[in-house]
Amino acid sequence: MTNSPTKPRRYRGASGDQRRAERCQQLLDAGLSVIGDVGYQACSVRSICAAAGLTERYFYESFANKEALLAEIYQAQTDYLKANMLAAFTRAERNSEAFAHAGLHAFFDTLHQNPAVARLLLFEILGVSDTIDRLYYEVMEDFAVLIRSLASSLGLADIAHTPNQDIIYAGLVGAVIQIARRWALTDYQDSVDAVIGSSLFLFVATANYTSR
Repeated sequence: MTNSPTKPRRYRGASGDQRRAERCQQLLDAGLSVIGDVGYQACSVRSICAAAGLTERYFYESFANKEALLAEIYQAQTDYLKANMLAAFTRAERNSEAFAHAGLHAFFDTLHQNPAVARLLLFEILGVSDTIDRLYYEVMEDFAVLIRSLASSLGLADIAHTPNQDIIYAGLVGAVIQIARRWALTDYQDSVDAVIGSSLFLFVATANYTSR
C-alpha cells in the first residue's frame, strides 16, 4: 500500500508558508511605519515587533537583523515608486511634454503622499553600512534607466558631444533626488507642479547645451 504524501498543516485556512509570508509583510509594514516616525537609527527590532504585534522570534524567522529588514523595505518601496512611474508613462498622452510630466508627477506625488516612504528613500537609507550603500547606488542606477526613458520622450535619448552619457544620466538622477530632498526638508512648501518644472528645466538645459 502506498502512503499518500503528507499535506502541510493549515491553521484557520492558511498554510504555514502563508502565515510566514503574512508575518513577514506585517514586519515590513511596521518597519516602514516606525522608520518613518523615528528614523532608522532610533528604531529597534523590539519597537518594530511591537508595532507589528509579533514577538522577536517571528522577526528572526524572516530577517537576519534590522539591516536586512531595511534592505527589503527599501527594495520594495523603490519597486513601488518605479511601478507608479511606469504606470503613469503608460497612461500619458503620446507626446513628449505629457509623457515627461506624467512620470515626474508620479515620482514627486508618491513621495508627497507617503511621508514615511519619502523619509526612507531620501534620508534614512544613507550611511547605514557599506552593504546598504551598494544597494542604494544599484537602485540609483536603475532609476537612471527610467530617467533615460524620460529623456528619450523629450528627444534627449542620445546626448551628443559628451564623454560619457552614463555619467550625465547619473547626474540627472542625482539632481532630481536632491530636488526631492530639498522639497521634503522644506515641508513640501512648493507645489508638485513647481518641483516638476524645476526638474524638467534640467533636461531642457541639457538639450540646449548639446544642441549648440
